[in-house]
Amino acid sequence: MATFKLEDPIDNGLFYEAYDEFLEQYTLCESSIVALENNPEDKVLLNDLFRTIHTVKANASMLSFEPMVKILQELETILDLVRSGGIPFSNLTGDLTLLLMDKSRNFMEQFQDKKEVEYSQKHYDSVEQGLHQLVNCKPAEITRELVAIIAVLDPSTITFNTEKSWLEEFVQDNSDLSFLYQLSKTCEERVGYWQGRTDRIGQLALSMNLEAGSPVDVVNLAASLFAHDIAMAFLPENLLNQQDKLNEKQQTLVRHHVQISSQLMRSIFNDHIAGQNLMQHQESVNGKGYPNGLIGNEISAGAKIIAIVHTFEAITHGHTSVTLHRRPLMRALLEINKKAGIEFSERWVDIFMRVVPNLY
Repeated sequence: MATFKLEDPIDNGLFYEAYDEFLEQYTLCESSIVALENNPEDKVLLNDLFRTIHTVKANASMLSFEPMVKILQELETILDLVRSGGIPFSNLTGDLTLLLMDKSRNFMEQFQDKKEVEYSQKHYDSVEQGLHQLVNCKPAEITRELVAIIAVLDPSTITFNTEKSWLEEFVQDNSDLSFLYQLSKTCEERVGYWQGRTDRIGQLALSMNLEAGSPVDVVNLAASLFAHDIAMAFLPENLLNQQDKLNEKQQTLVRHHVQISSQLMRSIFNDHIAGQNLMQHQESVNGKGYPNGLIGNEISAGAKIIAIVHTFEAITHGHTSVTLHRRPLMRALLEINKKAGIEFSERWVDIFMRVVPNLY
């Protein structure tokens, strides 16, 4: 590890002014990236993002934070290429920017606490080299280079936890639950990027429920998760693996999984309310979900949990069989938090935020 120290003491007022400015730019960066993922060619948004990084780099230069400046200079060059069309803005570009801003934030926070920063020179050199290679690479190599740099910044994006889940032991005492669990695990084989999905979403959902004092029946919650994926697995394989936006006919077909999975729950447990969580898991707290446009407390707690864990899974794992790349955890947390009070229950998002660090 290397230790960064300034040769001459810095004025506290100057540092805190720069630090406050950094935090403001950090928030603006997050907002720009979320907006760009919906409008990746928006020139105004691309210019805003570039200016944000330029401002952060300028402040780091003023403070003589050289390790931070070198990386931000390379990022600034990349974003200049993005706004000029040389590199397309994508989820990977956004993830890279967020991770580098997070690294910069860590640098600033360490200096604030200790007036020095411990960092890996080798790590910084690898990131700087990767960014420089990205600037000069051919168009066909851009995705590969982005994935490689992101993996250096956040190794969890390519490291998958294959440890056996406690979920398998949990379901053993209930024959119906065990049956659904095993069937859901089998369905993972139908879609490459589903590998490990049953255990991931099961552990997260049950942990959220436990953190909240178990307001949802655990058997029903677990069974709902399993039944959902079983129903989804019966969709056409090409549709499950499709990366392009779904057309209207495809959206209708996918949305039908709500009724199918709910009916599966009612059949297994011979209870007309057993499928309630699945009938409501696509509802939004602002009333803009489907199938019934429910709002707030009209939506069951179990459905609110399922909505969050499914979105988290989609962000972090997505089509990993195509890119061999998992989205960074911080990117998922940002997106979930942005939807609190809109799509998701604010209470359950708060619970999610408390639980996730213990599992990932």
